Amino acid sequence: MSSQNHVYIIILVVIAVFICVVPAWAEKRDGKGKKHKKVETVIDLEPDPVAHKSRPDRHPGELKMPLLSASSAHGKGTGGSEAHGIDVSHYQGRINWDEVARDRRVTYVYLKATEGTGIVDDTYSYNFSECKRVGLKVGSYLFFRPNLPAKAQFDLFVSRVKTKQQDLLPVIDIEVIRGVSALVMQSRLLELCELFEKEYGKKPVIYTGKNFYNKYIHGNHRLRSYKFFIAAYSFIEPDLNNDEDYVMWQYSATGSVRGIRGNVDMSRFVGRHSIKDILY
Repeated sequence: MSSQNHVYIIILVVIAVFICVVPAWAEKRDGKGKKHKKVETVIDLEPDPVAHKSRPDRHPGELKMPLLSASSAHGKGTGGSEAHGIDVSHYQGRINWDEVARDRRVTYVYLKATEGTGIVDDTYSYNFSECKRVGLKVGSYLFFRPNLPAKAQFDLFVSRVKTKQQDLLPVIDIEVIRGVSALVMQSRLLELCELFEKEYGKKPVIYTGKNFYNKYIHGNHRLRSYKFFIAAYSFIEPDLNNDEDYVMWQYSATGSVRGIRGNVDMSRFVGRHSIKDILY
């Protein structure tokens, strides 16, 4: 190979390197040597900051009480917004319910009873009897798994929960899809709701996160006939699609209540709503 060919090859290699390297370098830095940030389009909703019952160590930063404005985000007045409540499970450990009852903020309590088709909360019976003893309004909730049969989940719940002794309407906690389609989730949720309504003679309350509601429940007119309990951890009442109404707002997973060690989920009523909306 001649020396002239070597020169041509060297020139071509330099040009190729220049074409590849310079644009990449220019993309990262502007004329002042500052790095450019890559911009990505997010097409999905951020995960809800709901209280993952199986991962209590991943709660967000401390947030004890929301700011209470002169009028609610729904323009219906503060109503029962001063009435706060808690929901607990075995993750709170042994609770001193005498002390909880002395906390004037706590006006209602929801207890986890069951999850899916085979999990029973081992503190449920104790917590329920203690709430009744100290005079707290108490209700029970089922953590719903959409990938499992609705009837089997309902059967487990009613085998552990004494319907006639409840002070509050039952709550169905729906936070996850678990690999099924939105249509399957909605169908099984409706089936479960109807089973509860037949058992209690009243519609249950549905608990979920704001984003989960907007993505998977909004638009289903049959589900919209139920009362909703919405989780969104902030100082501002969450807005649902089309400014749809809801009864309760879980505003924190890091509340502090007398008689309970560690964090506890806290909620309150919104707008015109009060405890009358959830009494059984």
